[in-house]
Order: sequence, then C-alpha cells, then structure tokens
Amino acid sequence: MTYTLSAPVAGPLLLPKRALALLLLAAIVAHAPAVAAQDPPPAPGAPAVETVDVRGERPPASRSGSMSREEVRQLPGAFGDPFRAIEVMPGVTPVFTGLPFFFVRGAPPGNVGYFLDGIRVPLLFHVGVGPSVIHPALIRRVDLYPGGYPARFGRFAGGIVSGETALARDEVHGEGNLRLFDAGAMVETPFADGRGHALVAGRYSYAGALLTLFSPDTSLDYWDYQARVGYKVTPDDELSVMAFGSHDFLGQKTPTENITLFGTDFHRVDLRHDRRLSRGGAIRTGVTLGEDRSRLRDDRFVRDRLVSARSEWTQPVSRKVTVRAGTNARADSYEVGLLTGVLPPSTANIAELFPSRTDLAVGVWADASFEVLPRLEVTPGVRTDLYASQGTAAVGVDPRLAMITEVTDKVRVRSAMGVAHQPPAFVVPVPGFQPGGIRGGLQKAVQESLGVEVDVASGTTFSLTGFHNGFFDMSDPLGAAPQETGGCPPGAFPAGSIAGDRVRDPTGTTRCLPRFPAGTIGPDRTGGGGQGAESNTSRRIEEVFEVRSRGRAFGLEVLLKRKLTKRLGGFVAYTLSRSTRATAARTYIASFDRTHVVHGALAFDLGKNVRAGARVTFYTGLPKAPDPTDDATRLPPFFRLDLRLEKRWRVGERAWISVVAEWLNATLSKEAVATTCTLAGCQSQLVGPVTIPSLGVEGAF
Repeated sequence: MTYTLSAPVAGPLLLPKRALALLLLAAIVAHAPAVAAQDPPPAPGAPAVETVDVRGERPPASRSGSMSREEVRQLPGAFGDPFRAIEVMPGVTPVFTGLPFFFVRGAPPGNVGYFLDGIRVPLLFHVGVGPSVIHPALIRRVDLYPGGYPARFGRFAGGIVSGETALARDEVHGEGNLRLFDAGAMVETPFADGRGHALVAGRYSYAGALLTLFSPDTSLDYWDYQARVGYKVTPDDELSVMAFGSHDFLGQKTPTENITLFGTDFHRVDLRHDRRLSRGGAIRTGVTLGEDRSRLRDDRFVRDRLVSARSEWTQPVSRKVTVRAGTNARADSYEVGLLTGVLPPSTANIAELFPSRTDLAVGVWADASFEVLPRLEVTPGVRTDLYASQGTAAVGVDPRLAMITEVTDKVRVRSAMGVAHQPPAFVVPVPGFQPGGIRGGLQKAVQESLGVEVDVASGTTFSLTGFHNGFFDMSDPLGAAPQETGGCPPGAFPAGSIAGDRVRDPTGTTRCLPRFPAGTIGPDRTGGGGQGAESNTSRRIEEVFEVRSRGRAFGLEVLLKRKLTKRLGGFVAYTLSRSTRATAARTYIASFDRTHVVHGALAFDLGKNVRAGARVTFYTGLPKAPDPTDDATRLPPFFRLDLRLEKRWRVGERAWISVVAEWLNATLSKEAVATTCTLAGCQSQLVGPVTIPSLGVEGAF
C-alpha cells in the first residue's frame, strides 16, 4: 500500500501484524521530559541571541552538535522548526521516517525527555509529521544531551532535549508564515517604558480540508498557542507568567462509526521569579500547573493534572569556580476512563497499568565547574530523586562527571559519564500515559562518552565521539520484542513478545509456543517470527508494556559542519552503532537497531537573496531476526532526498518577506518495516511514501 502526505499527517495506515504491533502507538501519535531545571536564567536585560551557543558560554561536555535557529531555517525537511535539528544529530536513530520518536544512543523513545525552560512537555511535534508544538519564533536555543547530561537534568534514562525561549526585546517585533497546511504568527511588544513585555503566538492547521481530497475518510486537526507576560519589579527582579498548549486529533470514518485514532491536549501555565545576584549569580523559582489528556475514543481517555515547583541557583565563586544547585517537586493526579470492560478480554487487563492515582517525585541536585588547570575544566555533580506511586517508593542517586580539555585553541577533548534513573515508561511519549506503581523497580542507565572537537576553519567544525551505554531493568517493548522470560526455553517465543509468544490457556496455565526462524511458515500459515494471526487464547497484551530487559549500546559519532548560513554551508552526520538487548538466556540485536545512520546537507546562496538546499538521509534496515551474529538478515535500507528553495525580499530596514518551497522525501521513497511470509514466499512489507510538498510565505518585522 502507498500512503502519500501532502500535509503533515499520515493517511490510513495498513501494516503487517509485527509492524503494527511495533509501530501502532508511534504511528497514531506521531509527531524528531521527569522534571529537570533549565540552564541558569540569563541576566535581566541581556540582549537576545538566536544562536544555540551563547557568546562566551562554554557548552557542556555532554551536549551534542547544535545549530542556530537561522541554520535550521535553511535545513531542508525541517520546515523552519528548531526542534527538527534533533533528528539530524549524531547518535539519534529514527524509529520510522517522518515519526518524531527516536532511539538516542540505544535508549528507547519513552526514555527521552522534553523540556521548555525547565518545564516538562509530553511531546514536541503535532500529529502526523507536523510542526513543533512551539512557534519557532519563541525558541532561542535547543540542546540535545544524548547521555551523561548535567545534574540539573534527571528522571530519564535516555537523552534529554531542552529548549529555551527567546529573551524579551525592547522593540515591537513579530513573525508569521502561511503554508499549504497551516498558518502561524508571533507578536511581542514592550510596555511600561520597557519594564514589561507581552508576547502572543500560535499556529492553526487547516490540513484536514486538504487531506480529505486524498483520504476522504480521515479527519485531522491541530493547533497550539503561547503567551508570555513579564514585568521588572526592580532592576534585579522580574516576575513573568507563560502559558502554552497544544491540541491534536486524528480520526477515521467507517461505515458504522467515527473512530478516534489519536486525540491529545496538553496545557501549561508557569509563574516564575528571576532574581539577579551579585557577582554574576542568578536564581529562579517557578511554579507550574498543567493538564495532559489523551483520548482514543469518546469513552476512553487518560488525564493527568499536575503541579510542580522548582528552584535553580547559579553563583560564580571565583573566576575559576561556578556552583549550581536546584530542587524540584512534582505531583501528578491521574484520572483514567480508558480501557474498560467493553474491550476484548485479551486487552482489558492493560488498564491495570494506568490506574487513577496520584504520583509524587521530589529531587535535589548540585554541581560545580572547576578550572583545575588553565585548559582543563572539571564538572562533578549529583542528583537524588524520590519517586512514590501506589504505595511504592524508590530512590535514584545519579552521580555525574564531565571534563573539557583544551588541547589547543582549536582542539578540545570532551568526556562525560553518569548514571540516570527513571520510573517505568510507556512505549513512546504520549500525554497522560505513565504506568502506575514502580513495577520492577527503577530503570537505570550508565552512560559514558569521549570525543574530540576541532575548529577546522572559520564556521567549520569537526567532531568524533565514541559512546557506550549500559541499560538495566529497561522498559523497551519496541527494542526488546523478542525477549525470552518467564521460563520459555530457547527456541520458544517468550513472555512480552509482541507477536504471539507465551499464551495462557482457559485454565490460566502459561505455556510457550515454538519459535520459528524468520522467513519460515508457522502453523497458522502466515509466516514465522510470530507474524501469525492472534491466537484465540487470551494472550495478555499488557505484558508487552511490562517487559524489562538489559541492554547495551555503543558506537561512533562523526559530525563535520560548516554553518548553513554561510554562502556555501552544510554538514555530514554519521552514526555507527550497535544496540543489543539481553536476558538470562541470550543476547540479541535490538529490534530497532540500525548499524549506519547518515545525514548530509548542503545550503548555498545563489545570489539576489535566493537560497537553495538539499538534504539526504540514509540508514540501514531493521533486523529481521534477533541474531547478533548475522547482519545479513536485515530489511532493505532506506534513502530519501529533501529539497528547499527560498527567495527573500527586504522591506525597509528591519522587515523581510520570503517565498519558500520545500519538499520532504522528494524521491517518494518507501520504507521496509517488516517481512511478510505466506506459502508463496516472503517479501518486505513497505510503507509510504511519507512525503510533504510545501509552499509558503514567511515574513518578519
């Protein structure tokens, strides 16, 4: 089957059972998080900086490659969204082209946290392959920490994506864009002689109307909003409030009913106080109220009402020593009206994972940066978090250590290591979906990396990084689908396998089914590897989400980048990696392991304010079978080409307007997601092409 997107949304999606089981939640959620504090708050009145790297600030050793917002504007396939730079960074492995979920250095999507100004957000992108839930004009900086992150981040045993909002400006300004599938705008103005500022922004999609031309039975809707007001009560004190939220809906019409495939909303209101201290210090305190809601049908939903409080303190003690510390507390009240007795018996028990309850998490952290030698900076840190859910409590103690050595003015060596804990997680980040209790204990990750960074020339850098992560008691039903547990011997499907494994007979007795090699015919005549039709016995699907495994990921990351805003700019990002999962019985390749992931882009100035760009993406296929010794048993690789062309006109001294044509997957490439076997033989199951041609107008003043 082919499904084509002329707007950022997937049409009806038909997958084989193995692929459907692995991609179901990701596919319907679509659109590349517990609570951490953000970077130290900037001094009030500091000038706005649109680049990712603040002038004069040494980036943390654990931070991956970065791009400025203006560079992301020139990145084909990113549609101008700063958060889109995440998907091209080394160490990031896509689950499926177009979906905003990633394995970061082997950590599953549910273990990757998303934050905006230290505020946890449940997702970054709208449904389908839509834009980010925050207007690009509001974003000043986006950091990707693939592992060994600073102590201010925690409660996630994978990567961290941290966004910072732009600082207020002392002049009226705004941005807007109008595209085939949505429109967005941002306006900000100072008031009270510059002591205050107010901002409003938002985006609304009319892609649903366009989508009906290609898929009349599919409904789509999304929108988002942002508002911020700040006021300097003294030269050193500022009070501000920021509210933002997002809505997504994806539905399917059938002859008998209208089905909600995916419907989510989240809202945040954050009240904060920033105070500038002597000698360059700063302190921020904030309180956040929020609500997350997901709806799969009108009578099935989960909702999380939350309140959190945080404090962040930064103080330079001397020219060579800076101390940072903070606290964070969060309470989540979950209400569940989902997965009731109307469901088939085989899935009804999954409701036990998401009960109505109140969860609590409290944490403290501290670190300090020491300039031990003129060219050596060491940053030790530690954070401790207490988790409580359904009468069960657990404590995670996470030490961290980072070092930066300046070998020369142009060569730096960066190393980072640390431990990270996280409660059990859902498959992918979905608003309101957090397993209740702490079944099986906390997840744990031990992360380490060592790399060298070289300034090759003006605006051009090269980095080479090796990493190794170890995972323990990990929640990863996507990567650990073939895990063997529960007494199933080698050669049998295990408990927790997504595709027909251990089953319970009518008496409740557990038994194991024989394992058939990938590509062979099973007893149901639909293929080996558990791709057969669901057994009539009441398999407990909830075991998929409770499965725990050990894991390991190691690899090499390469990034050669010349700023995309140069007359001729571009980058090559390459990740060579291997991710494995293990049980007491065996070790095998993770279901979503991709040996090679390559991104390359060129952006060039054609003159007369015309810029063009092209980007290629290539990655090797998923493993067909969990055999760590045979890389030949993989699905076909995937390749796509993205294109961008822009013509800009200046209007006066400050304003500009441009016409932008962009095309994600101009090659109309399809991606193999599984192997389907019948009596006639086996063949790869292809999905796609996932493609988005876009034509729009952008402007700013």
